[in-house]
Amino acid sequence: MNTTSKLIFSMLLLGLLFASCDKQNIDEIIPESPVFQTDTIDVNPYVKSLQSVNQDSLKLDCISIPLPIDFLQASGNTVTVNTEAELDSVSLLPDSLVDFVYPFDGYIGTSVVTFQQVEDFIPALITCGSIVIDSTFNCSNQLPHVLLFFNALNIFTLNRYVYEINYPVTLVVNGTQVVLNQDSDYLPAIGGSPSNLPPTDLVYPITITQFGRDIVLNSDNDVCAFYQTLDEPCANKPEHIQFFFNEGPGRPINCTYFIDYPVGIVSDGDTLQIQTRDEYLTELNSSPNAYNDIELLYPVTATEFNNGQQIIFGSGSDICQYYNNCQ
Repeated sequence: MNTTSKLIFSMLLLGLLFASCDKQNIDEIIPESPVFQTDTIDVNPYVKSLQSVNQDSLKLDCISIPLPIDFLQASGNTVTVNTEAELDSVSLLPDSLVDFVYPFDGYIGTSVVTFQQVEDFIPALITCGSIVIDSTFNCSNQLPHVLLFFNALNIFTLNRYVYEINYPVTLVVNGTQVVLNQDSDYLPAIGGSPSNLPPTDLVYPITITQFGRDIVLNSDNDVCAFYQTLDEPCANKPEHIQFFFNEGPGRPINCTYFIDYPVGIVSDGDTLQIQTRDEYLTELNSSPNAYNDIELLYPVTATEFNNGQQIIFGSGSDICQYYNNCQ
């Protein structure tokens, strides 16, 4: 390179350096961190209760789960865990673990148990002795505080039709009044174990909020009647509730889907294009009337988790038919 070329090159380099120091000429680029809306996706409570047994398996009470095991993440991706160390690592990722990938086999002693959906954990834990349920089960002979709090806090269950308990709430535990100010106060109030319950009564009235509506419970019978709505026929709830609240993990793997956005709805006479689940929840909670007023603009679509195929729902009856036939 001759002297003239070197001089030109040096001047260009200096010019670039000065330009890089001029903040007015810089377009600041800030990389966005990935956002996973785990608060809007149902989470299998048993995932967080896993313990390591040895290098070959994980443990949930008396259930042994052999490694490797596949998990569903909040984003809809899956991840395979081969060791305890890998479980610890993936549990710290922003894309959190929300459920198992079904079906998979576990063991109770030497007996093989196949898990097809989250609800299969309940009979397995009954076998373990962790859950004791009256064989003559019906709503009226169950403990009202168990029906109310276990389903609200997803203790031994996964309630898709979420609701919030409005605090403070007063319990009478072993004859002593205990005031609860938040969800986390419940288990300590009943002795810390959901499997060993002291005599406990609810003090009414209690107000809960579900789907943007306040519901006042004035008696044990009211709790029982509300509990029955959590497992009522599909057609009993508005179509938009069934579509949005049955999304995500917790159902059999061949029934799990994720909604394709945008979704058209009519709310209070206005046509809206919903871009995210959070937008839908904001609209649902905007008015007590929204529960009955919101209508889906068909067709609406979703993508099946297990095969990536699109489901097209042309009516509310299509939605209910899908749920009723998908087991």
